[in-house]
Amino acid sequence: MGDGPTGLRPTADAILPTPSQTYRTPLLHLTDTRALFALPDYRRLWAIGGLTGVARWLEFVAIAIFTFELTRSPQLVALLAVLRMVPYVLFGFLMGALADAVDRKRLLVASFAMMAVASATMVVVTAIGAATYAAAAAIVMVSGAFWTTDMPVRRRLLVDAVKTESVPAALGFDNSTMYATRALGPLIGGATYQGLGISGIYALIAMSYLISLVLAARVGVTSKAPIVASARGGLRFLIPPRQLILDRPFQIIMGVTLVYNLWCWPFIGMVPVIGQRDFVLTPMLVGALSACDGFGGTIGGMTVGLLATRRTLFRFYYLGTLACLVLMIGLALHLTIASAVAILLVVGVATAAFSSTQYALVYNLAPPDMRGRAAGVLSIFIGSSMIGHWHAGLLFERLGSITAMKVMGCEGLAAMIVLAALWRRTPMHRSS
Repeated sequence: MGDGPTGLRPTADAILPTPSQTYRTPLLHLTDTRALFALPDYRRLWAIGGLTGVARWLEFVAIAIFTFELTRSPQLVALLAVLRMVPYVLFGFLMGALADAVDRKRLLVASFAMMAVASATMVVVTAIGAATYAAAAAIVMVSGAFWTTDMPVRRRLLVDAVKTESVPAALGFDNSTMYATRALGPLIGGATYQGLGISGIYALIAMSYLISLVLAARVGVTSKAPIVASARGGLRFLIPPRQLILDRPFQIIMGVTLVYNLWCWPFIGMVPVIGQRDFVLTPMLVGALSACDGFGGTIGGMTVGLLATRRTLFRFYYLGTLACLVLMIGLALHLTIASAVAILLVVGVATAAFSSTQYALVYNLAPPDMRGRAAGVLSIFIGSSMIGHWHAGLLFERLGSITAMKVMGCEGLAAMIVLAALWRRTPMHRSS
């Protein structure tokens, strides 16, 4: 087996197939899904993903409502989205390095213990009426720090629990569950907040993390070959591996990630603005509109789980991002409520094609002793959405929704054309 051009181990299948190459894709993936869910560790880690997804979107909606009631400032509410992404940039790689260095199960348990304590603290603070904007900002950043563990820790354990050929299906079904929670969050978050208040919301969130803690403690998968940062390797261990950063396929994967987080995800984040400003919808209908991409993503995640193979992962990844940009421009050309609902449902399918294959690509490309750090680098690129949200807000405020979507779509398409050119020139990564 030969090494790639920069020293990474090639996978058994091509990570980046040339565009001219065709594959015989089965109509139905051969993975026995019942056998997949029959694995106790997969079930536990999949259930943990669902519980934390519910907690994430309950908080996402509730903290925004609470902050607006507290400050009456849309700008301060928007700032929370930026603060949520700060830990990805500051701690994303560090968390990935830790996932390569210590037992990932212990990291998972420790992260849930931290979130249970933080959520319980918010229950007390809000119940006694002592919550301030600073408290909201702090819990949002703590939540952001927790989510930097999802790919290098929970998803790593999840794929380690299944056979190699089952990885696309395992991640696809896991991702469809996350999208299902994303669809339900905007629908039930406001009603739950109205009935239980912010203290009740955080009590539910704390309970979700406690249940996840119990499930994590029962997970049998452990780190296969933990690396201990010794004096010999010490600080160099906390630096992204040179052979990883210089690897062309890895660079292209990070490039597509950058495009999604600079243009696609911020566009989805502006859907409430479109609903309120352009369609003059009530808050309940804005929530329903915001849930459309979540419903589409649930279907898309299941589709990827059934159809994706290791050879087709990058095609789903690239084409999903490309489709999102094209659909954004399509909505700008015909901005009506009916077209928005239809397009956002398809956008959900497209974004699921991106997110369902993201970690699988990094996992397959990086050698086992670099997978945590590879996911850490990925987290930093995900953190670029801070810039994307700021850029989208500026365009929507100054140019209006239609022009803003056209500009964002064209900017993203230009970047995707460059990545396509690099893709065509990238050598195959195959085992000989």
